Amino acid sequence: MDYTNIITPKRLTNMQEMEVHVNGPNGANRLFMHSGIAEVELCGGLPHPRWSLEVVCFEIGCCYNDSDEVINILASASLGGTRTDGVASFAGWEIFGAAGEYDQSDKRVRMNIAAGARDTQAFLEHIVFTVNILARVSD
Repeated sequence: MDYTNIITPKRLTNMQEMEVHVNGPNGANRLFMHSGIAEVELCGGLPHPRWSLEVVCFEIGCCYNDSDEVINILASASLGGTRTDGVASFAGWEIFGAAGEYDQSDKRVRMNIAAGARDTQAFLEHIVFTVNILARVSD
């Protein structure tokens, strides 16, 4: 993977979290639900009007223990806020995909959102996201 296009959000806002006790598959006993807005500033690439592709990455939720197991992660993202500066003849914004992944070494879940804009005068400013984590945690 090309790591030159990986960025972190300026900040995460409107963060909401919920922990639900469940009796799920594979011994799952918790469902962690996270949502919020990632503030970024992505614009189209050159030569004009080329699509840009950035991967917005950030950690979410708690740090798990060695005895805990993340069973499944469901993630989604959508456009939250855009703007144009000057004349944007070919403006476009897109979320190409979203995925959550568990990092075994850090014991954290990382959110990865592939997003982009088209036209050097078109900016993507906010990405709305949700992450649901099904886990077995020690009490």
